[in-house]
Amino acid sequence: MPYKTVIAALSMKGDETRVIDEAVRLANSFGSHLIVAHVNDPHAGSPSMMMDSPGLKITEEDIRNLFREAGHEEFAPRIEVQLPVSESIPKALKSLCERGDLLILGHRRMTTFREHFMDSIDEGIVNHVSCPVLIVQKGDKKG
Repeated sequence: MPYKTVIAALSMKGDETRVIDEAVRLANSFGSHLIVAHVNDPHAGSPSMMMDSPGLKITEEDIRNLFREAGHEEFAPRIEVQLPVSESIPKALKSLCERGDLLILGHRRMTTFREHFMDSIDEGIVNHVSCPVLIVQKGDKKG
């Protein structure tokens, strides 16, 4: 089954080169339109009084630069970048996946302690979206 539209969701935490490489490989193989998404927290980029910062607000240029850094300079200008704002990553991606035929996610192994007490975010995403999902093991960098 050819994938007309491939969506790669990036967390922007740690090394996602393998996720980007696989998204580019599949898009090239199938002649697919590639959408690259990152879900920004509604409070991203704002100062926080809480201990857990919502992080930086990711921009379209941040995504394109990540593709360039991963060695895909020629692909960077051709991707469609989507930056939905939501407190729920699975719900935001569910809506976006209505346009796609395949969703690519990165996954980093959790510690044994964490896996006993919580589901991974990618598991929540898989439970919400209706298109097939490809999980790519991320690199070993912490992030």
